This record gives sequence, C-alpha cells and structure tokens, in this order.
Amino acid sequence: MTHVYLIRHGQASAGTDNYDRLSEIGKEQALRLGKFWKLSGIKIDAAYSGGLERQQHTAELTLESFENRPTVQTLDALNEYDHATIDKLYGNGVQSDVGKDFTFDQYVEIMERWRDAPAHPDTMSWQDFSNQGWNAINECVAEHRSAHPDKAQANLAVFTSGGVISTILSHVMQSNFDVTMHALWQTRNASVTNILFNRHGVCVVDYNTVPHLQGSADSTLITQI
Repeated sequence: MTHVYLIRHGQASAGTDNYDRLSEIGKEQALRLGKFWKLSGIKIDAAYSGGLERQQHTAELTLESFENRPTVQTLDALNEYDHATIDKLYGNGVQSDVGKDFTFDQYVEIMERWRDAPAHPDTMSWQDFSNQGWNAINECVAEHRSAHPDKAQANLAVFTSGGVISTILSHVMQSNFDVTMHALWQTRNASVTNILFNRHGVCVVDYNTVPHLQGSADSTLITQI
C-alpha cells in the first residue's frame, strides 16, 4: 500500500511584493511539520513538489529534519492555478487577493465563471486544472511501485497548494463542485491530507490535519493564506 501525504504550502506573503514567498509564520509551520514527522517515526520514501517558490521552500524546510531525506522531484502539475489570470478573466473587477474583505461567495462566483467558460488561450480550463493533480499523483504512485516492486508500504510526500488538494479529493470522494470549493477554501497552511492507495482502491485517511501546529499555545500558527 502507498500513503500519499498531500501538504499544502506554509503561509505565503499576502499583501507584499511577492505573494509566492513564505512568510516567517509559513517557515515555522513547515519546520514544525518536519519535526513532528520525525518524532512520530514517519519515514518519507519519495517527495514531490510543484515549481512554485512557496511549495518548494515548504518541502525544503519540512524535510530538513530528516537525515536520509529524498530528493524532491518537481512536477508542474502540482502547481496552483494562476489566481491573477483567473481574476483578470473571470473576476468581473473583483480580485481574490484583497484579504479578509474577499468573501467565499465572491470566490465561488469567480470559480463558477471559470468552470463554465469556453477555452481561453491565456489559461487552462477548470476541467484540465481539476484533473492534472489527480493524474500526477497516480503517476507518482505507479512509478514508485514499479521502481520498488518488493516494498510492501511506501510514504510519498507531495508539496502543493489548496486548489490541487481539493481537486484530488474530489476525484477520490467523487464530490461535486460546491464541496470542492468548500474544501479549497478551508485547507489550512502546512496541513496534511493522507490518501491511501491499496489493492482495494483509494481512500481518504485524513484531511486538512495540523497536529504539529495544534500542540502549540500560539494560535497564530494556524492560518489559511
């Protein structure tokens, strides 16, 4: 069997000149995850990340605690959608990175317009985006099993973003668009979602867990940006 740990990146730097950079809180979140895994005896057999700075840095800091850490393989299919382009095309003047004044209903309206729009040369379709992460982790599982046919269990760490995690969940649980939007909106920074592949198929073991952050008295470490 293969456990795929989907890790959302640590808190990004919203409101600065580079959103893609981890904030100081984001760095701490990633470091705490790595230390928690090490203390829990979790071994990571292979690691993958999207190409975005916040995803790559989260992977680097999380795996820093491991002596025999695997090389992180970069997969563009694990990248988040380009929110600036989606806002420009389908936001009707609304920008999704304005902070706490931006509501869930506004977000869903933008995403619905993207979902329902015809193909546009400046971005992939919603359907293509919603499939790419799911296809990528299936390929990772298949390739790792092929390379290690005698290994009974493997743990794969996948460092990505909330949009990718929510669409992967939609495939596993066969959930509709509304449920996917709620999952995307609620996914916490540096959270772990555990997907299990075995001979019976695939299932969700854990979703959006942050025990490495909940053990702290500092509530500011639990974020969703």
